[in-house]
Amino acid sequence: MYSILNDEEMTMDKAEEAIDEIKSASQNKGVKTASKIISNLCFKLLNNHRSNNQMQGEATLIIENIRPFLNNCIISRIELVKFEWLTYRLTQPSDLQIMIPDLVLFVEPHSATNYELFFVEVKRKGNYQNDYLENDLIKIGKEMHTALNKLVKKKVKNPEVVGLLVEDCHAVAYKMDLEYDGQYRMIEMSRFNFTRDNVDDILLVPAIIEKLNQIKEIIQATINNLYSRINGDEELVDLTPYTRQACKAPVSILG
Repeated sequence: MYSILNDEEMTMDKAEEAIDEIKSASQNKGVKTASKIISNLCFKLLNNHRSNNQMQGEATLIIENIRPFLNNCIISRIELVKFEWLTYRLTQPSDLQIMIPDLVLFVEPHSATNYELFFVEVKRKGNYQNDYLENDLIKIGKEMHTALNKLVKKKVKNPEVVGLLVEDCHAVAYKMDLEYDGQYRMIEMSRFNFTRDNVDDILLVPAIIEKLNQIKEIIQATINNLYSRINGDEELVDLTPYTRQACKAPVSILG
């Protein structure tokens, strides 16, 4: 696929046709996933469309650079999961603060309750949220904290929530669990780079798929444990005495 996109005489139609042939001929799931991702990125790569991230909004950055990977590596590969880009409203119980993740994956086993499993926050360098008082690391931590508390209160076995923080093309993956009284462990899982508007960067695709597969496996395990709990197949695991509320949002005081 790298040689296809590096051909200066390659047109968009020919590139898509060649990539589709590779996908059809291969029985390897990784090759098929990579083919789908690269096919989604073809227009940008072949036109060498270098976007100016300093001028872009977060939504544009997600749509152009992140979504093909998350759609093909995580969202489309997990049954029962729902997702929302830029519209989901998560309420923090401690102060009723409304948080809107850039992406959230959740399941809805009952109409009254959603269980969030995965959050994504995307930012440009120097861009902060909450009127510049909270950065996105704090924001995604509070989102994960709130979601984890819901799983713990449901008495789900080994509950874990995953988050992905992306700054330009640089990504850091985290998972959060609650092993001890009041100790929410936000553990860094991996660091990696998403592709830029550069054909050479498609060489990063296999490593990106591997990192996102790690995230997918954690999400899938938590979903399985949640439905086992709902169906009565698991013994109760009561960690609710360990839970704490997340810190409230900071308030700006003007002198």
